[in-house]
Amino acid sequence: MEGKLIAKFVWFSSMVDLKADVAERNIAALAVFAFFRGVGVSTFMTLFPLYMIDLGYNMADIGAVASLSSIPCIALLPFVGILIDSVGRKPIAVLTGFTAVSALFIPALTGGYAFLVLAYALFFFSFIAGQPSRSALLADSIEEELGRAFAKTFMPFHIARAIVPFIAGYLTELYGYAPVFLVFSLLTVTGTLFFALYSIEPERKHVTINLKDELKNAFLLERNLLKLYVFAIIDRFAWQLWFPLLNAHFKGLDMSTSEVGILNSVASATLFTAATFSGRLIDRIGPIKGLSLSEGIGILTAFLLGTAPNIVASIASVVLIGLSFSLWIPAYNVMVANASNQHQRGKAYSKMNTFRTAVAIPAPQIGGFLYDNTSPSLPFFLSILLMTGNVSLILIRKTRRKLFHQKST
Repeated sequence: MEGKLIAKFVWFSSMVDLKADVAERNIAALAVFAFFRGVGVSTFMTLFPLYMIDLGYNMADIGAVASLSSIPCIALLPFVGILIDSVGRKPIAVLTGFTAVSALFIPALTGGYAFLVLAYALFFFSFIAGQPSRSALLADSIEEELGRAFAKTFMPFHIARAIVPFIAGYLTELYGYAPVFLVFSLLTVTGTLFFALYSIEPERKHVTINLKDELKNAFLLERNLLKLYVFAIIDRFAWQLWFPLLNAHFKGLDMSTSEVGILNSVASATLFTAATFSGRLIDRIGPIKGLSLSEGIGILTAFLLGTAPNIVASIASVVLIGLSFSLWIPAYNVMVANASNQHQRGKAYSKMNTFRTAVAIPAPQIGGFLYDNTSPSLPFFLSILLMTGNVSLILIRKTRRKLFHQKST
């Protein structure tokens, strides 16, 4: 009897050690992957709109690229969630790494509009499919302090984003867009290969998946995430009215490519600096308050961009963007992870991204049209109205909950 107890204790201890080892390896793998993804993402996000401006396209064209490229991605997202939960988190994460590489490689070869749409679609897919697969992998690997764990794995991403935009902008002024896109695509390959070789797929109970039922459920909202759906959809639409156009907006203020790169670096440096604090804050105050605080900072950001088109306001706005994102990322990931079980987590993330992205498809094109044909300030003001309404909904729900609690007691 005593021997059996000892054997069980040894087995339990070994399982705990194994899970701890998986957690450590995956956090390290995700962190390294995040850095090299940051290299690729910051290069693409900084240079792509500036590249289009230099090719002679306008704001409406840039907005149309962002809108058109999201349509095929939305169509694929339900399948992505199913694959994340059936094939595994790691294979999909690796796939999205290589689609990011392809997104950088295409503009290195051509500036044709159809190819630019394809490049943006691949980049967008790497974002919306990569985020749920990586988040599910991390959530499966660790059981406590998810906010801090998410902060650890996205901090390297923003270290890269704090450094690379200025470097990419400066090198572009010296050598042109094509060589820079090509070199940084090769660096992104390095991080993807490291993640593929070093990370471990966490053990999960095998669940048989009925494809027909899963596709049917892919378009049904999760009841315990309904409030987050509403908040995330409004938030996405509000930010997409102007965020994809932001670097082109800075370019229109007579800034050079390297100066726009510096602003992108400042935003990411702010996010990186605030990341550890934000992760701890989310663990303390909860994800709902964290999302509300992030949205409030977003309102102030849009106000500055819409009312003060100058370098000082531009610097202040990118600092605020960094602060807002540092709160949003852990708060959003923790809220989805806490409201979903392990076997459905991939689909929960993908479903959330599907609905909030689908509704926001026309937002960049609307923002670009308003910017070119009415006033450059209008997309920012419309965004402020939507974000203010979003925060108001949370405050109203919170007030009603307090009143209900007071009546019941």
